[in-house]
Amino acid sequence: MLVKWTLVFFVALSLGLVVLSKVIAFVNPPRPGRPRVPVLRAIDRMLRWTVLVPAVLGLVVLAVTLWLAA
Repeated sequence: MLVKWTLVFFVALSLGLVVLSKVIAFVNPPRPGRPRVPVLRAIDRMLRWTVLVPAVLGLVVLAVTLWLAA
């Protein structure tokens, strides 16, 4: 039961980060030749670590489990 609510909480926070990065990018688009806003870079970095890395780890665990079950 605790695992289910942890996953729901994780998904909600990840979606919140995606929405926040889109809102910041829409409200404050980068001008040509200028770096992106530091807040947006930080949110993209958080998004990478909270969405992509766990997704890759989950796929690796799934692949290992299927390989061992075969």
